[in-house]
Amino acid sequence: MIVDVHAHYTQAPPQLDAYRGRQVSALNKPVKGKLSLSDEVIAQSLKGNLAQMQERGITHMMFSPRASGMGHDVGGELVSRYWTEINNDLIAQVCRLFPQTFSPVCQLPQTPGVGPAGCIEELRRCVEEMGFVACNINPDVSGGLAPLTPSLGDEWWYPLWDAMVALDVPGMIHASSTQHPGQHLNGSHYINWDTAAVVELCNSRVFEDFPKLKLIIPHAGGSTPFQFNRQRSLNALRGKRPFEEMVRHLYFDLAIYDQDSMEMTIRKLGADRVLYATEMFGTAKAVDPLTGLAFDDTVGMVRAIPGLSEADQALIFHGNAQRLYTRAKWKV
Repeated sequence: MIVDVHAHYTQAPPQLDAYRGRQVSALNKPVKGKLSLSDEVIAQSLKGNLAQMQERGITHMMFSPRASGMGHDVGGELVSRYWTEINNDLIAQVCRLFPQTFSPVCQLPQTPGVGPAGCIEELRRCVEEMGFVACNINPDVSGGLAPLTPSLGDEWWYPLWDAMVALDVPGMIHASSTQHPGQHLNGSHYINWDTAAVVELCNSRVFEDFPKLKLIIPHAGGSTPFQFNRQRSLNALRGKRPFEEMVRHLYFDLAIYDQDSMEMTIRKLGADRVLYATEMFGTAKAVDPLTGLAFDDTVGMVRAIPGLSEADQALIFHGNAQRLYTRAKWKV
């Protein structure tokens, strides 16, 4: 079994964007409205995902709304709540149609300047009423503008951590849009936040206060494997617990697209903390001119890593996911 823990509904039907356009045009008078898509339309939109999964041998996906489309920096609390509910309902519909293939992961109704306690009602609705197995968490709610979002190590986040532990659901730290004109969304903003998330969490008391909290950092933690000793030195200078101990409270996915980087990630962070991921139809859907394969076609890369035992491959491909996503229903 091969589980891909990082997939977004990037192929969602255009009616979703049309809904968002209407919503943004009426930010001063937010109304939820409706988005009604037939099962046939949904199934048609997923043909590419299903075909690639079959071609590459991927058995199961953790499926969430488009990360860049979460758009928490747009509008107030009602706008975010309505948009989030529409997206989560759509993901639930996908997973009802293909329960053996996709597990639902929700976005949260985050709003600049508003604490994450306001997200808990929607998290509970998704988990308890619709069978969601995890959530995505935007660490930069305003997209780089004021009001700035507190550090992930700050107690500001504790109501959300507490709810996640109580529900036994993991969260992926995944940024959304940015308002910074000098940053590329996928190339700079996302990777910067992956790195920052590791630094902030590993310099905090979060895992002392929430030892059962399960957090996943995408894209191998940004620069984390490459800057491993830099982070070790920062913890040593501040008299913190060793970074190499702190970082093992976190989990990391392999949406990084080259074998050397994967090998370093596994070597530095441990096979028991690494999960297979492609972010299919995302940033790396282009074809690599050197290989003729899509950049995100990476199952073979993991299998080709020298010295990676069958036991470690099993952890990366499915074992760690089965341990983290306890609410998922697996087809074995």
